[in-house]
Amino acid sequence: MNSLIMISILLFSTLALADKAQDLIKRADEIRNPSESYEMLIEVTNDDNASEFEVFLKGQDRTIIVTKSPAQDRGRNMLMLDRDFHAYVPNLKRSIRLSLSQKLSGQVANGDISRTRWYGDYLPKIESETANEIQLLLEGKKENLTYAWIRLWIEKATGRPLRTEYLALNGKTVLKKAYFENYKTLSGAQRPSQIRIEDKANKSSIITIKKMAKKDFDDAFFSIRKIESLK
Repeated sequence: MNSLIMISILLFSTLALADKAQDLIKRADEIRNPSESYEMLIEVTNDDNASEFEVFLKGQDRTIIVTKSPAQDRGRNMLMLDRDFHAYVPNLKRSIRLSLSQKLSGQVANGDISRTRWYGDYLPKIESETANEIQLLLEGKKENLTYAWIRLWIEKATGRPLRTEYLALNGKTVLKKAYFENYKTLSGAQRPSQIRIEDKANKSSIITIKKMAKKDFDDAFFSIRKIESLK
């Protein structure tokens, strides 16, 4: 076999694996997210407290998070536009800019709620396969993402996301782990209703999706003015 044929075979194999990796994270996103535009009611529980949020999402670039409880935090709402994240502080009567990686509650970061898709944000590579699972490494394609690198395990038979490791900028150090659990019917399909996020000190927070439904929103809905008025 001459070298040109060998190079062609290797190139074809590399492209095929890249396409497979993209298909895997696209399918995983479709399992987690019901459509391009939807709303959720979620609860975030930690060791010593619980918070409830109403979340409105459109595509990959627009999210509003409305704080429903605890009562003292009502009105502290958040807006994501692309990778810009704003929080309205009622007692200051103004919005401040935060990052997607900053803490929302417990071990949960702002981006864990507001920017939920991997497909389009990350360049995936298959690292290994077993009889039941596929392990991928996701490299962030954009700046200011919640996590620069993610290691993701997907169930081979179903395409379901099982767990992740969120990695530091070096692509090696594990910052947090997440487990996608308690699959149940949400918005017409089997989806993980709980995401358990665990830090290096083994402290954990649980995101519970209490309601999820498709809903259309105008782009104008996602604005600073809107988060200042929602309760």
